[in-house]
Amino acid sequence: MQLRTEQQGDNSQVILSFRVERYDESGDRVQLIPAEMRGFGIEGSISDGDWVRGTGTMKSGTFRMNEAENLTTGARVRSKKTYGMVCCVFFIAFCIIFAAVAIWVVTHAPG
Repeated sequence: MQLRTEQQGDNSQVILSFRVERYDESGDRVQLIPAEMRGFGIEGSISDGDWVRGTGTMKSGTFRMNEAENLTTGARVRSKKTYGMVCCVFFIAFCIIFAAVAIWVVTHAPG
């Protein structure tokens, strides 16, 4: 397990890197796969020896997990994406603009 931060311009990204052992139906280890989770932050935890099941995509030989279920602890582990914060900022800006337009319409209504 390795946790590091990478700087990309004004943004930083947290990267949790680890390896996942794949097993076949008879319990024999089939493959060792490098895996990582990337995002604004990581929620939950994975420790050495934990059994996990994850979703994601393969990129350049590394399994990029979006979300994992820690089968050992029952925890849900996921990367926080920055688009959630961006959506929140746009929503707040929309509400402010909507309120300003509503106030203008009420104060400038005829009569």
